[in-house]
Amino acid sequence: RDHFPFVSCVEKLNYEDKYTEWNTCFKILDLDPTPIIDCYTSGRGHKLELQYADEITALEPPHDYVPWVVVDGQPLYEDYTNFISFICKAYNGSSMPQACLGISCPVTTPTDTVKSFGHRHVCYKGEDSLKSKSKLKSKLSEIISATIDSWMIF
Repeated sequence: RDHFPFVSCVEKLNYEDKYTEWNTCFKILDLDPTPIIDCYTSGRGHKLELQYADEITALEPPHDYVPWVVVDGQPLYEDYTNFISFICKAYNGSSMPQACLGISCPVTTPTDTVKSFGHRHVCYKGEDSLKSKSKLKSKLSEIISATIDSWMIF
């Protein structure tokens, strides 16, 4: 909730070819620019970029494209849009997250040898698991869009 609106604002300006105006996002979102400016000018941001580059280089299996979503150490390959079902399966906490409460069908863990997951989808209680994949993806897209919209402040 604190950082995503800033990132979204900067990306929006970049998309509009106004990338040099990224610092206007501080005013738009009523944010103190000091932490980000300090990170940028101190070299800490550069060190973080190098650290993340090393982490990406060390991925097993190596990433093939973006987004490269990994849950519980396993890449989801093309099935990244169903990340909620994989997260819910991997979750070991005592109180199940709200997003997991409506999922009723089991999912299997992706493996290095399986790169096409057309047979997997998120199932919601009360829905026939044989219903069209597009309807289920549409439902997931609605949830993701609503979540992102709730993060957007501006």
